[in-house]
Amino acid sequence: MRKKRHLTIDEKRDWLAQVFRDESGDYSQADKFKALVEDTRLAQLQQEQTQSEAARAPHAPANPLPLLAELLPPAMTADTSWNN
Repeated sequence: MRKKRHLTIDEKRDWLAQVFRDESGDYSQADKFKALVEDTRLAQLQQEQTQSEAARAPHAPANPLPLLAELLPPAMTADTSWNN
């Protein structure tokens, strides 16, 4: 099986979060700011993908009233009466 070459958006965002939260001094304030900006861009891209997938999904019909009008009323039984 071929090894995957690219990271997923979630993997990229996890790495950027590590850069942004770094307290060891490995990354400068500029690096942290760039990580924050890139994470925001990836979050927006992820949200747009989710919205486009939701727009492509088939929608269920909302409350099919014509079908409800054709239903028969519940049958009257001996223990059920209109006058309780």
